[in-house]
Amino acid sequence: MGKLLKATFILSIIGTLFAGTVTLRQYLAPATEPGIFSCVGFKVLGLSPCPYGLTFFLILAVLSGLMFYQGQKYFAKLLWPLRLVAWGGVIFSGWVGWRELVSPALTFGQTYWQTFALARVPACVWGLVVFLAVAILSLLLKPPASPDTHA
Repeated sequence: MGKLLKATFILSIIGTLFAGTVTLRQYLAPATEPGIFSCVGFKVLGLSPCPYGLTFFLILAVLSGLMFYQGQKYFAKLLWPLRLVAWGGVIFSGWVGWRELVSPALTFGQTYWQTFALARVPACVWGLVVFLAVAILSLLLKPPASPDTHA
């Protein structure tokens, strides 16, 4: 159990650092081409999707960090919020990834695939991979048995 929670925490930190880097880069030197470290595309409520991804990852890092470092004290209380935020991140980044990657592929067909490059895959799709890993790990986490129960 400790290894799963530690992996969840580490992935959340990695996601926070990645989304933070992309968000900061977007505001300091906005990119004009999509890619792993760019947040080019549509706006959600006036902002690029990257700050939202950063918020999701930061919440996941705080929740999983509290669960990891505080043990049983917070584990049971924070497990469902952790799962909800993780799956919320999957849904949000999946939606953004669909709009930025899949929808153009369906619209432009063969022309899109002739110019496709892995380096041009938007940051939100890479974030989706990390969100999905955290969400799956969160489903594998189980609250520890209370000490007064005997098997």
